[in-house]
Amino acid sequence: MLKLSYSSLLVSLVLATSTSAFAADAKKANVDKLAIQDELPVDKASQVHPLPPGWDKLPEGEFGEKVLRGYRAFVDTQELSPQYVGNGLNCVNCHSDAGRKENAAPLWAAYMSYPAFRSKNNKINSFEERMQGCFMYSMNGTAPDYGADTLVDLSAYAYWLAQGTLTGEDFDPADMPIPSDENLVKGGKRDDFPFMQAYLDNGGSKEPELHGRGYPKIDEPELEPSRERGAEVFAQECSVCHGENGEGQKVGDRYVFPPLWGPDTYNWGAGMQRVNTAAYFIKHNMPIGQPGKLSDQEAWDVAMYLDTHDRPQDPRYKGDIAETREEFHGGMSYYGTEVDGKVLGSESYPNHPNKAE
Repeated sequence: MLKLSYSSLLVSLVLATSTSAFAADAKKANVDKLAIQDELPVDKASQVHPLPPGWDKLPEGEFGEKVLRGYRAFVDTQELSPQYVGNGLNCVNCHSDAGRKENAAPLWAAYMSYPAFRSKNNKINSFEERMQGCFMYSMNGTAPDYGADTLVDLSAYAYWLAQGTLTGEDFDPADMPIPSDENLVKGGKRDDFPFMQAYLDNGGSKEPELHGRGYPKIDEPELEPSRERGAEVFAQECSVCHGENGEGQKVGDRYVFPPLWGPDTYNWGAGMQRVNTAAYFIKHNMPIGQPGKLSDQEAWDVAMYLDTHDRPQDPRYKGDIAETREEFHGGMSYYGTEVDGKVLGSESYPNHPNKAE
């Protein structure tokens, strides 16, 4: 039986407080007709959001232990450094409230969105492969191997959140099907996903709507995004937490507020380096505890400001900035463009600098 002590849970909750009120290749994925499509589109924000399960719904036994380990890895991803993590971030920095919060790329919705085709690597990705990308780009680290305990535990946490969120008030963890590790890491967008009977009995769809998924789009800016205006927004609304120079804030050797540029943040391959992605996230989630405070224009401006600073190199870089931009960037990425007399990416910081040899 799972023994969830108050002290262990409290420690985990404290780790999440900086952003939280709550404290395999395609063959391996065994993809089906639901997976042969692009990633689910993210539209405007919905006003109706399901509620993820609380800790009183934690399953007992071995699977509950996996869920709890996955949760801890999610809110304190630094525990996986230096093996897999090469910067100062935690998953919860981009997926607020321990991956539970709507409009902050919640983990329960992400799990139900894979397997899916991703143009980023031009293949169908399982949920496991999507997380491997997070370690490589957002964490500026090294992807765990297929089937690694870390990926299984994170998948267990996501699966539990997904089953509980979809089922709602009738969720009973004792009735939750427990998949094999091989099936667990695939994700939930597949024909053989074991939806809970209570969910189906209440009319739940096998192709559920995922209100609150991703970072919902905002309107295009009325004015072209401006670094100058963005700097003013940053100084007024962001610097108190993230520092005057985007360096973040530490207690001891751990960041309590993450750095936004420089050597210790996400690299040039991460989704957040795209101005539109950053603007969507900022609008719906920042300043912390005040989502929606910034106007759409302010979100665009400050996103441009922070994403036109240098950061760790794109891991796909092979020695030519222009080639890397042409193949992997463009659109709302400023990688490989000249800003303040310097080509972004030409003096980037190293990937996984703390990696053990």
